[in-house]
Amino acid sequence: MREGAGVRGRVPCRQQSRGRQLWARGAVLATALGLAAGACDNPVKVEVEDTAGLYNQGATGFVDDGAGANNLDNAACVTETSAAEQRQVAIYMMLDSSGSMKEATGARRTKWDSVQRAIRGFLSETRDSDLLLGMQFFPLSKPGSSFVCDSQEDCGDEGGPCFLSTCRQGGTVSICTTNADCPGGPSVNPCVDFGLCSNSDPAAPLACELGQACGDGFGACRRDLTPDDKPFTRICMNATECTAAPYGKPAIEIGPIQQRLAEIDSVLTGQLPDGDTPTVPALTGSLAHAREWAAAHPNQTVAVVLATDGLPTECGTGKAINVADVLDIARQGASGAQPIRTFVIGVFQPGQEDSFQNVNAIAEAGGTDQAVYIDGSGEVEQQFLDALRGIRSGQLACEFQIPASDQQLDYFRVNLQFDDGASSTQLPFVRDSAGCAATPNGWHYDVDPTKTKPSSIEICPTVCSQAKAAASGNIRLQLGCATILR
Repeated sequence: MREGAGVRGRVPCRQQSRGRQLWARGAVLATALGLAAGACDNPVKVEVEDTAGLYNQGATGFVDDGAGANNLDNAACVTETSAAEQRQVAIYMMLDSSGSMKEATGARRTKWDSVQRAIRGFLSETRDSDLLLGMQFFPLSKPGSSFVCDSQEDCGDEGGPCFLSTCRQGGTVSICTTNADCPGGPSVNPCVDFGLCSNSDPAAPLACELGQACGDGFGACRRDLTPDDKPFTRICMNATECTAAPYGKPAIEIGPIQQRLAEIDSVLTGQLPDGDTPTVPALTGSLAHAREWAAAHPNQTVAVVLATDGLPTECGTGKAINVADVLDIARQGASGAQPIRTFVIGVFQPGQEDSFQNVNAIAEAGGTDQAVYIDGSGEVEQQFLDALRGIRSGQLACEFQIPASDQQLDYFRVNLQFDDGASSTQLPFVRDSAGCAATPNGWHYDVDPTKTKPSSIEICPTVCSQAKAAASGNIRLQLGCATILR
C-alpha cells in the first residue's frame, strides 16, 4: 500500500457544514497507541443533512484559510484537550474440529494438537491484557447423537442411521437399515452388514459382506480394516448440527482471558476432532452471537476469528458447497448497523490452492482483506500463534472510542492528526475502509455516519502501521473544526 501525501492546507475552522451544526464547542483528544481500553459511555447521535454535499466538501484538497499551518493545533475552534481511549477488543473464535484435524503436520503432531498448543500459548501471553475471548467449535453434533457409532442407538433420535449395513447388490456401498431400503427385494438384494477386505488398500478399501470371503487374494472380510484390528470408523449419517443457533451458543462465553483460562483449557482438552466442515451454519451462528455481544457492549470492538482446515461442506452430506454461500454470510456480517468482521486462519497443505483461495475470499468478504495461511507441512503451532498475535495487534489495535459528551456530536466536525514524535500530519476522512486504498493516510468511522450512529473511529492500515512503528507515535482526535476530507 503506497504512502499518503503530506497535508498542504486545511478547511477553515469557521466554515459551516452543509448539515445542521450540533456541536457547540471544540476539543482535542490525544492517545498513544497501545493504551489499555476502558469503559466509556457514548450518548452521541446522528443528525446530519445533505449527505452528498458533506462527502463532496473539500474533496479536491484542503482550503488554505491563510493561517499558513498544515494542522489544526492553533485553530480557534479547538479549545479543549483530553485523553482518548482505544477500544477494548472482544474475539469470538470459531474453531474447526472436523475429522481432518487429526492429520499430522510437518512437526509430527496432529493439526488439532498444534492448534490447541498455539491457543494455550496465546492465552498465556495475553492473560494480563484486557482482551476478551469466547470460543465454539464446528462441527457440533445433534443432541443425543455422536459422529461415530457401533450401533443405531449411538446416533440418537435424529443423527442416524449408523453406517453399519449396505445393500448386497451394486458396485458401491449404499447405506440401508432394513431390507425395504434395497431395490429388488430381500431374496435378491438384502440389506447386509458390511466390512472391509483385510488385504485391500487402506487408502481405498474394498467393501465386503461380513461372514463371506473376499476372494482374489483380498483376504477375509473383517469389521475392521487390518488383521491387527485397526478400527474402521462407522459414522452416524445425520449427526451434524445444521442449524445456526447452536453455533451461536459459545462453549466458552466471551470474557476476560484471566477469568477463562481454566475453563478454556478444559474445553480444549475435551474436544475431539471428528465430522465434516459445516461452515455455513458455523459462521452464521458465530456472527449472530458476535453481533448480539457488540450490541450489548457498544464500547467494544467485536470480531469473529474463523480457523479451518477444509473446504466448506454441505451440511449433512459432506459434499463441497459453492463458497459463494459462505461469502454472502461473511459480507452480510461485515455490513449493516452493527458490522462484525471475520478474520480467517486457513491450515492447508502445499498445493491446496482452491482451499486457500476460498478462505481468502471469505476474509475479503468479511472485511479483513485476506486470510492467514498456515502451512500444514511445517510448524503449525508457531504459525498459528503468530496468526493470533497478528490479528490482535493489527487493525483491531487501531480503533478508538467516539468521545463521550453530554451534547450531540456533529460527525463532520471531527478531525484526526498523527504525531510520529518528530512532526504531525493531519489525516483526511474517507467514507469507509475501501477508501483507504486511494487515501492510505486516512481515517473513517465503522459505519456511514449519515445513516447510522458510529461506535468507533478507525485509522487506515498504513497509518496504523506507521503509528505502531513510531517510538512515541500517537493519534489526536480533534473536535470542532469542519472535517478535512480526502
